[in-house]
Amino acid sequence: MNAAALPFGQTLSATVWYCEHQGEAWGDLRSARLDDVAVPLAGPALQYGLSVFEGLKAYRAADGSVHLFRPLDHAQRLRVSAERLGLPAVPESLFLRACAELTQMLIDEIPAHGCGALYLRPTVYALDQTLGLRPATRHGFAVIGNPCLDPPFKTLSLWAEPDLIRAAPGGLGGIKTAANYAAGLGGLLRARSRGFDDVLWLDAATHRWLGEAGSMNVFAEIDGLLVTPPLDGTILPGVTRAAVLNLAPQMGIQVTERALSLDELAQAAGAGRLGSLFGTGTASRVVSINRIANADVVIAAGSDATARRVYDRLKYRQETADALDLPVAAASADALCASLVR
Repeated sequence: MNAAALPFGQTLSATVWYCEHQGEAWGDLRSARLDDVAVPLAGPALQYGLSVFEGLKAYRAADGSVHLFRPLDHAQRLRVSAERLGLPAVPESLFLRACAELTQMLIDEIPAHGCGALYLRPTVYALDQTLGLRPATRHGFAVIGNPCLDPPFKTLSLWAEPDLIRAAPGGLGGIKTAANYAAGLGGLLRARSRGFDDVLWLDAATHRWLGEAGSMNVFAEIDGLLVTPPLDGTILPGVTRAAVLNLAPQMGIQVTERALSLDELAQAAGAGRLGSLFGTGTASRVVSINRIANADVVIAAGSDATARRVYDRLKYRQETADALDLPVAAASADALCASLVR
């Protein structure tokens, strides 16, 4: 397959894995055509944003085998997101089975080792056909597949948004829901209108403290120490973020989670103490940030060497299965899932 013809998010599988929840439990998991899975116009998912989702990838290893990268982390995050919006939890075994079976169905569409992956989008959403904000009685769970190109290492500039906010304490910033992403679009458009690639979100109260870089978690290298903002409820607990926090010490890079301000970044840059700035996410892996600016501040990153090292190490890890991953093969999905869910 020509990986160059697979832009992220564009080549969706015609078949999805799907089931419904009504009453006490989820029904039978089955395949369905993407075009046949309808969302009611008067339903809570469309009218009130009662939907949550995940994004994970299946990679082909060097020996040709296929595995899902850290799927249990995604299953657990989906459960937390669903709970926040009053949606029914998807059992880990159901989540893993749906992802594994759709991957098995699409296994011939997964690019060769090193060239790309199969992106999976598990989604839970309310299905009632009624107006009025209340917990729904009927829900859907579906997994969409998207064979996609391996993200190249690239560099972005960020507009540090001084007015709009994406998330506030006690809100939805820490869960993967439609409203979380809708809140970020205005800032992205403002950033691009000013000639920047993406937006740097700051805290809601003072607009001093770093939040997310677009829809990515953000890291800064100061005096050789890798710093990322803590998970305070306004920042999504990224699975790629967690992988970087795990991998960096193995690379001899010290890491810490603490509050990080624009002022500190500017001072570090001015003193030549700022190394790499980068964002992390499932779609992008690692993206270098060369500049952060707004009307009050201009911050230039130092070398992107650490960002490149982290990108390369993470790429190797994602394409080499270990105990946190789920192998996808001809064996029964139930047996595969049992090997990961304990």
